[in-house]
Amino acid sequence: MNTGKGILSFDLTDFAFSLVKLLAVFGGLIWGLYHPMSSNDKVFFFILLAIFFVYTLVLYLCVFKFADQAPKLYLFELIIDLMFLSFIIPVTGGFNSTFTLGFFLLAAIHSFYYGLVASIGIAFLISIVYIFSCPQCLVHQHWTDIALRTAFLSVLAVIMGYLSERERRMHRQLVNAEQFAAMGMMSSQIAHAVRNPLSTISLNAELLSDEVKKGQGLDADEAETLINSIMNEVQRVNDVVEEHLKFMRRSKSEYRRCDVNLLLNSLINFLEKEASRKGISFLKSLEGNLPDVKIEESGLRQIMLNIVRNSFEAMPRGGQIRISTVKGKDDIEITIEDTGIGISRENLKRIFEPFFTTKDVGTGLGLYIARDMVIEAGGGISCESKINKGTKVKVRLSFAV
Repeated sequence: MNTGKGILSFDLTDFAFSLVKLLAVFGGLIWGLYHPMSSNDKVFFFILLAIFFVYTLVLYLCVFKFADQAPKLYLFELIIDLMFLSFIIPVTGGFNSTFTLGFFLLAAIHSFYYGLVASIGIAFLISIVYIFSCPQCLVHQHWTDIALRTAFLSVLAVIMGYLSERERRMHRQLVNAEQFAAMGMMSSQIAHAVRNPLSTISLNAELLSDEVKKGQGLDADEAETLINSIMNEVQRVNDVVEEHLKFMRRSKSEYRRCDVNLLLNSLINFLEKEASRKGISFLKSLEGNLPDVKIEESGLRQIMLNIVRNSFEAMPRGGQIRISTVKGKDDIEITIEDTGIGISRENLKRIFEPFFTTKDVGTGLGLYIARDMVIEAGGGISCESKINKGTKVKVRLSFAV
């Protein structure tokens, strides 16, 4: 299973806009090559097409780099596109030009992007530009033709704006429903995860109370065992609460430079005694002279700790954990591989889902939060596993700039 980085600054709407532009350039090129025009008009047309192509490239580089400014950039795009159409229409047949369809296309996609209220203004603006795109043609065109075309254009814009609002409303309802479902699932998970430790605490507290009531003195070793058991269960409850708080309070991290090898060596030293008690050994293969990566250090430490502890739990009879780092073209790949019981194919598909766990005590949020943090930092995470052979988790992190 793989969850990796993609083009984070582009969404489906951006691809739709860019596809329309690509079709416009390609269609314009074919039209200009094969449609009969005077030499002067053809030269003027191809100059406009070349400028349009360069402007489109610059625009989408800006959209890619400044995704948060996309609404302003697309408004700027609408105005420039209308200017291009007003220049092209007179030299390609006036109101009978195939390129008049561009006005309808612009009305549709921009109304869908900006919504119902904005669609009215968009329809008005495009209609005005459409009417005056070929002033000399107005005397040869009956006013009913112009009125009917602008009416169709306006209706199209408003319908697309309405569909956009409906789609957004349905999306909000779906998100709200998912949030309520997540809250219900979270409550169930908390209740399940906390019930067992509380039962153990209650039982040990009763045993301790009974011994005290007997008044015969309590064996020190027995008392220490009971108290340690209570403290361990309290820690388990605290871990459950902390995991859910991290899930609820997730926010964008401030990325700093992080030395991966230094962090992994520190983590291995921290876990070595615990691993030794469990019959588990570490095998390191860390490539030297690695550049720093772009991620918050405490976040990466928590991710690695969660993965290694999962490996501990997968090897109840001991085993080996191999930790390696490899430098790629523009990122570093961290691999954590164990010789544990493995994960079934069905469960492997779900390990990054929130609240999914196969443990008796667990929140099912560790790998979900890890995946979110890695992707947010521009990296990727994947997992491979075979039953009774072990599990391999790979984390890719981009170089710090």
